[in-house]
Amino acid sequence: MGFEQSFSIVSALVKDFQANEKYYLSSDYSEIDVRRDFIDKFFATLGWDVTHDIQKNPYEQEVRVERLVQVAKAQKRADYSFYLAPNFRDVKFFVEAKKPSRNLENADDFFQTVRYGWNATTPIAILTDFEELIIVDCRFRPDIGNILNSKIERFHYTDYLNEEKFRKIYHLFSHEAVADNSIEKYADALPKPKGKALKKGLFKGGYQSIDEAFLLELDEIRESLAKSFKKNNEHLSSEELTEATQRVIDRLVFIRFLEDKLIEPHHYLSEFGDRKTAWEDFLLTSRSLDAKYNGIVFKKHQIDSHNIIEPDDKTFSFICEELSHLNSPYDFDKIPIHILGSIYERFLGKIVNATGKRVTIEEKPEVRKAGGVYYTPQYIVNYIVDNTVGKLIEGKTPKEISKMHFADIACGSGSFLITVFERLLDYHKLWYQANPKQAEKDKCVFVDDAWRLTLLQKQKILLKNIYGIDIDQQAVEVTQLSLYLKLLEDETTATANDTWVLFKEKLLPNLNKNIICGNSLIGSDIFEQQTSLPFTKSLSRTSFGRGTEGGLDELKLKPMNFEDVFPEIMNEGGFDAIVGNPPYVNLVAIPADQRKYFQKKFRTCKNKSDLYSFFIEKALSICKNKNYKLGYIVPHTWLATDSFSLLRKLLLDEEKIEKLVELGFGVFKKVVVSTLILICSNDNKRIEVIDKKFNKKFETDSQFWLNDNYHIDLEFDKEKQKIFDRLKVNTTTLDKLILFTRGIKTSNDQKFISRENSDEDYKKLYRGRNIKAYRLDWEGEYIWYRPDLMKKKVGSLPHSKELFEVPEKLISQRVNSSMQLLVAYDGGQNYFLDTTNVSRYESWDKKHSLKFILAILNSRLINYWYTNKYKMPTIGLYELHSIPVKVIDFNNDSEKTIHDKISSLATQMLTTKKQLQQAKTESDKEYLERKCDSIDKQIDQLVYQLYGSTEEEIRIVEGNIK
Repeated sequence: MGFEQSFSIVSALVKDFQANEKYYLSSDYSEIDVRRDFIDKFFATLGWDVTHDIQKNPYEQEVRVERLVQVAKAQKRADYSFYLAPNFRDVKFFVEAKKPSRNLENADDFFQTVRYGWNATTPIAILTDFEELIIVDCRFRPDIGNILNSKIERFHYTDYLNEEKFRKIYHLFSHEAVADNSIEKYADALPKPKGKALKKGLFKGGYQSIDEAFLLELDEIRESLAKSFKKNNEHLSSEELTEATQRVIDRLVFIRFLEDKLIEPHHYLSEFGDRKTAWEDFLLTSRSLDAKYNGIVFKKHQIDSHNIIEPDDKTFSFICEELSHLNSPYDFDKIPIHILGSIYERFLGKIVNATGKRVTIEEKPEVRKAGGVYYTPQYIVNYIVDNTVGKLIEGKTPKEISKMHFADIACGSGSFLITVFERLLDYHKLWYQANPKQAEKDKCVFVDDAWRLTLLQKQKILLKNIYGIDIDQQAVEVTQLSLYLKLLEDETTATANDTWVLFKEKLLPNLNKNIICGNSLIGSDIFEQQTSLPFTKSLSRTSFGRGTEGGLDELKLKPMNFEDVFPEIMNEGGFDAIVGNPPYVNLVAIPADQRKYFQKKFRTCKNKSDLYSFFIEKALSICKNKNYKLGYIVPHTWLATDSFSLLRKLLLDEEKIEKLVELGFGVFKKVVVSTLILICSNDNKRIEVIDKKFNKKFETDSQFWLNDNYHIDLEFDKEKQKIFDRLKVNTTTLDKLILFTRGIKTSNDQKFISRENSDEDYKKLYRGRNIKAYRLDWEGEYIWYRPDLMKKKVGSLPHSKELFEVPEKLISQRVNSSMQLLVAYDGGQNYFLDTTNVSRYESWDKKHSLKFILAILNSRLINYWYTNKYKMPTIGLYELHSIPVKVIDFNNDSEKTIHDKISSLATQMLTTKKQLQQAKTESDKEYLERKCDSIDKQIDQLVYQLYGSTEEEIRIVEGNIK
């Protein structure tokens, strides 16, 4: 339906309302009436199938219309939820309807509307009684005190007759507009609302997204509980406090979920403290719910025993009161389970640290070192699951699917497993809807014109199909919790009671054989290599996998054999699909004995490879030989760096790569890493390369990248290949002319680096960020160069003064987000940190001028080659040494002349760059910048000539590098 027709129909509705306005505005005219007579028709004119005349399948309807459900005198669900096919999971916007006699400009209705949208992460919603239509801002945490400020725009029903005003509504909320991302575009253009920011301190209001707000709230609850527990139980360790506080939080969240989903008919949290203390009521309720629900959440724990003195009643009462339905802005009926997963993933990144009587909340060491938690965005999880599990179950019957097994062997909070479970449930629903006879035979229930899975059927799917492993017990607990939430998502009081009363079945299955706490990479055979190091079961852990006596700590390491834990699956050939986001941990950061184990155990282990490489290899080894799928999001680094050549060899030689999806930077917030999606299966003769928008870039033969080092280039094109081939002609690699090494790693920068030059041991120091092309920018730092002291700490790399105190050397930046080569010249015997690469004077083939090499490395041609071959911000030694350099035949006058000219121009560039640094006036700076550009161009032309580049190749290079 186009705009003109829509405008005509709405105009007729307006005239009808006008003609009978007195009746429609009376208290006799109900919400049900106005929905039927006006609101349904209004949105139908905007192209939505509100009455489901076309979209008959209840599982594939873009508009979900809720019947009025009254609980404690409050309607619990939004009247209309709008979706876009084929995504019936993520709401685009809500509409909350009221009867026309009610004044919409009231805080309760606004709060209710914002609460729906905020919890579901939809940016805007509509509050309407047809007489008025109000667009409400739902981007930030609802605060009853200023909730009326969330009004963005208001339309009176007479405004619908104004073509310009109605066009505004049409182009925002019509089906056609929403499909064109009108909601997102509108929200992006909105200013950030004015208001107080969320302050530190339990449960302060303010503007914040649902995940940020709830995470902060959970953090504060954890800290408050931990301090209260510790105050009354000084003997509790950090591990015990971490576990105890999480179990309490899990129970509180789960109870709120049961309340908001209407699975439990009354509100527990608001009643804690009515009979006994809030804590005693909480424990009594836990025991009662455990009898009904089973599962890890309410399972007896140390918090239920008399060995732990309860937390301060005032503290716990306040927590329960603020989290209760009466005071909390959170609606667990609306919060997507994957959003809860993202919150918990970050929550798991911190632990309780208890020292004496003091309690603090700190990041786990591995999280701190990684720079944050790598939580995978849901759209990427969806893509991976759809292209692995989704492809495997396509066209299969529920009976066939029941024999399949899907896993995440580093599951974290369970985000991938939740989505796998969701896809399985959705597939079963649609399959049974299309096969009603089998649905009846399999004991599905027919409700509201749809065949629905019983809770027992969903339990069986979960138990038969879903498996997860994580080394962190808290992660295992959260994964189980998340799967339980997904299991109960569509249940009601009635269906839950049917399962409990009629079938005598507990509502939650035991997942202890499905979701395992263990080490996916390390088996019990690790102890076979222990000769000098003792074995210990010490509970006092000083580092990952280490005991206090210096041996391996089995309880920390948690070795696990898949054949022992999943015997039936492994006897049947392995898993059908493995998905996930494996840990990114460089091999050098792993304890030596584990490194030794990995080197022996994994074919892909080499130099500075990474745990994610071993996870890929392990996953492939425990999948079935045929008709399997592997889907991982991993860093981009494995495509080209030497450390991953064995991984590339494995994947390419055995034709395992099906798809590579470039994601680039920015997938993980606050973490600078370029990533891609790897989809593997068996016998792939062709490999698809897909861009970040999930559009196909090109397809190539799986043998295409079987080159010297199995380099995989996702930017392949014929023109670029010609340039690459040209650079192989009569060239050698840089390491044949000069070698580089990493700069100084002090082991303690705070101790060895200062701005004071106290004695002769203090040397002028430069970091990677101080290195520019042909230029060093000193920031006034010195290094107290005492190699003898630095060496006392494991991991230091002090080198010797002979590396630095040489007549001349080259320095390259080691980390550069632009991935550009930046190389400087040093003739001042300066010192450099390990964020740089430093040339080794003794390795230099001195026939070739160092300034000649400097100019080659900074040239456009070599930068084009480098940035297209190694798309990563870290410029390692292997990558640097592999640069193709033209070896000059000094008996050839032409080549010698080019060499000398380039060297001379590089000298001029160094002088000009120094003058530019010292320039005082703008006119001097502009002149010197132009001179630098001119010298650069002259060098580039000589480099093109030296390498024999054609005009077409030069055009491509010049157009590529700006």
